[in-house]
Amino acid sequence: MADDNNKYYDFVIVGAGPAGLTAGITAARLGLTSIILEKGSIAGPKPRGEGMAHMPIVDEILGDGFLPKIGFKSNGGRVWHSPGDLKTTTTYRDYDHYFFEWRAFIDQFVDVAKELGVNLSLNSTVIEPIEKNGTTVGVKYRTLSDHIEEAYGNAVLDCSGYEGVIGKHYGIDYEHMNCPIMKCMISNANFKINETPDLQFFFIGNGDLEFSPNFPPSVAYFFPLENERAEVGLMLRMAQVPNMKTVTIPNEEEITDVWMEIKKSYPGYNVFFDGSKIDYEEITYLPNAKMASKFVPNPGLVIIGDSAGFINPFGSSGLYYSMEMAHIWVSMISEKIKVELKADNSKSHFSKKIWDNETIMEFNQKFEGQQVYGQVKHMYNLIGAFEYKIFNRLRTSEKINKKWDYITSLLKQA
Repeated sequence: MADDNNKYYDFVIVGAGPAGLTAGITAARLGLTSIILEKGSIAGPKPRGEGMAHMPIVDEILGDGFLPKIGFKSNGGRVWHSPGDLKTTTTYRDYDHYFFEWRAFIDQFVDVAKELGVNLSLNSTVIEPIEKNGTTVGVKYRTLSDHIEEAYGNAVLDCSGYEGVIGKHYGIDYEHMNCPIMKCMISNANFKINETPDLQFFFIGNGDLEFSPNFPPSVAYFFPLENERAEVGLMLRMAQVPNMKTVTIPNEEEITDVWMEIKKSYPGYNVFFDGSKIDYEEITYLPNAKMASKFVPNPGLVIIGDSAGFINPFGSSGLYYSMEMAHIWVSMISEKIKVELKADNSKSHFSKKIWDNETIMEFNQKFEGQQVYGQVKHMYNLIGAFEYKIFNRLRTSEKINKKWDYITSLLKQA
């Protein structure tokens, strides 16, 4: 077990989002210690709206029935709009799905973590990993007062998202994993929740925008929330771009210009903005072009959730998958920590056997045998084929609309 005074923990966790907080909560319930290092002044600092399936992991981590308390239940529908909003298809999920405000969601994680005694260190910016004999044994971080501190653990979990602070140090290919996305929160949105209760996705093919003909294929989205609020945005789909000669990769200024025009004039989508107020608007990135090839890029380190591209690439949501991944990996590592440290007569904080090659292979095999891993892998395979056919082979609005029945059949498999 860890000695808090010497800043030794069983788990050093980077990032206080759903993945990091799930990791800390899981470790605490298994009787192990952790520190969660968050660079923001609050957990999950950026505003957003969200939607999530009501899966068992949510009740397990946040408490029975919590999700229905903070959101409203959708009918599981997703409405897909063809380019120019000429045709639509609605698909349905066979599980309960809720839309909710981010702050209420993340605050529950924090409350549960605090009740369990998880050490949450805010305003703590992780700088670099600490290694010993080739194993990642901790991290250096900068405090609000600009002091450099160190935290050590039997496992370091990078849950810091698309930036992947520690994962990036070990060569995780975020440049090719990340896709730009404009995220925006609006109030007084022009919709009625009882009439428009579903997620809305608008396909925009390469060449469809007269004001930016070389813009990458994209999807404009609309997530309804209660009280006439919504999260809206523009997801650039970059996985096929390296193979598309007709695309010019835009900078952030160009993305912003296109977004402003889409809000104003894109058919079917612009209506949501009539009379609305922009509460928050920012370009960020999502790692949904591909999944990381290694979840253990160095002994002692595991990348979790968005840091690993372990998300649903269709809806670009990683909440459920990051929670599941964090829970599974912490459970596996915790079991190993307990066995090895109990057998270690040196009374050391660490055991080399936790991160030998045989154990890492065992961890990977167990995780890849999990149903949730199979689901994410399948979705990446499916969206890869889907985007190749839609955005690369068909590409233009005319061809996509002409083949919409075929596209509908693919969407129903997603």
